[in-house]
Amino acid sequence: MLLLITEAKQRSDAVAAAAKKKAEDAEKARLFAIEQQRQHDEAAAKAADEERTQRREKIFNGERALLTMAADWRAEAENGKMEESGNKIALLLSHLTDLLATCIAQQKDINNLDDAAQTHNQVFDQVNSRLQQLEQTVAAPVASSSNTSDCLEALQMDVTSLKDDVQLQQTTTQQLEQRICTAATHSSSEPHETTPRFDDQEIFCDSTKTNPIPWFRKFELKLQLHHVNEHKHHAYLYSRSGDACQAWLDNLLSKYGVVVADLHTKISWDDLKAAWHKRFQVEPPESRLMVFEQGTLPSVD
Repeated sequence: MLLLITEAKQRSDAVAAAAKKKAEDAEKARLFAIEQQRQHDEAAAKAADEERTQRREKIFNGERALLTMAADWRAEAENGKMEESGNKIALLLSHLTDLLATCIAQQKDINNLDDAAQTHNQVFDQVNSRLQQLEQTVAAPVASSSNTSDCLEALQMDVTSLKDDVQLQQTTTQQLEQRICTAATHSSSEPHETTPRFDDQEIFCDSTKTNPIPWFRKFELKLQLHHVNEHKHHAYLYSRSGDACQAWLDNLLSKYGVVVADLHTKISWDDLKAAWHKRFQVEPPESRLMVFEQGTLPSVD
């Protein structure tokens, strides 16, 4: 009877373990798919922004060359000496495409500025209307000095609040105007984040006996060279981990109850680095030796 109970318990434990492993595998696959989609979306957005910047800079920087080239083509056409017309038409279409894309992008910025200006005008009208109401209230006769004091205090509070609203709208409008002017005339001098490629670096796992110290230095250097934001380091570390390292990160995700894309909200990159090194960096044996004094001669244990 005891043997049957033991076998039944073992079978139940095996079924539970299999179900747990299946659930963990499914969750790992789901997180991996989310990370892949996030990276794809970021790459697509970055590529679109870079293409827009390149088109704008190409038009602004080559304006004088385009005007000269157009004048030369017009003179050739008038003299009947148009050569390589096919190539010139293709080049012209390319420049027209860049110009059209830039105009569309700037039109969107102009529409945003118009919306902000319209909102500012509406707030300004509301402020004027409110001030007129307050002036009428103050001008009306009051029954006692206490009522006058209350009205004046309320008036001061309302005027202060209205001034704050106007100042906020003006600041927002100025910021938007500055952003549009900067985007139209200058390209950003700050380094742009690019998507790193880890084709030349293996995944960190126990099966390949990867040396943790040089591997992590190379991994972090790659992120720095591509100017990757620090809050994205967690996800890249997860995507480049396997075996015990990925299981360790999965335990962190379960502990904090978040997905890998939100792990940075629970633990900073410096703290995660320190925990990673403590978990996977093996100290050299000599650093663990203890030195004892026996009389005047030291001995090593």
